[in-house]
Amino acid sequence: MIVNPSFIATLIAALAVSAYPGRAAAQAAHSSGSGGAATANDEAAIKSTLASYNVALNAGKTAAVLPLYTDDGVFMPPYTQSAVGKDAVRKAYDAVFDELKFQVKFTIAELVVMAPNWAYARTNSAGSTDHHSNGKTTAEANQELFIFRKGDDGNWRIARYSFSPTNPPA
Repeated sequence: MIVNPSFIATLIAALAVSAYPGRAAAQAAHSSGSGGAATANDEAAIKSTLASYNVALNAGKTAAVLPLYTDDGVFMPPYTQSAVGKDAVRKAYDAVFDELKFQVKFTIAELVVMAPNWAYARTNSAGSTDHHSNGKTTAEANQELFIFRKGDDGNWRIARYSFSPTNPPA
């Protein structure tokens, strides 16, 4: 996979700026290229994508998750290899939903628009998960990192998604 070097530099700069909370909002407004109104609209659109993802995840519907990803999207769950591209992402979510039923809620901890068509969100989720194979319900808590790309159609989609559990292992 070829990654645009300017995207990497922008991502590194945005992550470095986010370590200083007082500068994060200024960086987000500055890097949007259009000022505060564009950033506010982009942030609202990204929040809407995250809300749609939360609904799709809790519904266990791969068909509802897929349109929220870019065609080259990457799903990076813990303890497994990354799923790269729509077909692999579809198979990965089918496997997840075959085993798990979620009742979780995402909370946005940080949202930064880094460039006119790139943004990231750091989130936390908590709730419960039903396991189909053993009938058990377990507490669910994760920290997540979403990287979004704005498409030519103006919609923000998940380009990369990674998460890790925050509950200690059983």
